[in-house]
Amino acid sequence: MRVSRSKRRIKKKTPGGRKVIHEEKKRPSYARCGVCGAKLNRKRLRPIEIKKLPKVKRRPERPLPHLCPKCMREYFKNIVRGGE
Repeated sequence: MRVSRSKRRIKKKTPGGRKVIHEEKKRPSYARCGVCGAKLNRKRLRPIEIKKLPKVKRRPERPLPHLCPKCMREYFKNIVRGGE
């Protein structure tokens, strides 16, 4: 049997008692802030799996969901002060 190194291997035991290796896609990396690169508090799923989640669990309910809260605040401060 050919084993792909780009996939995650999981050893499972079947109901018949045999041990088999299942291959799954690797987990994606964490979502990161577009400015500072900090981890965002979002589920670590593939796009097709994120699609199946309810809307409120897909992304945060703030105006700029691709930024962390700290960078979002700084962004709005700069706009109000006339910068950016």
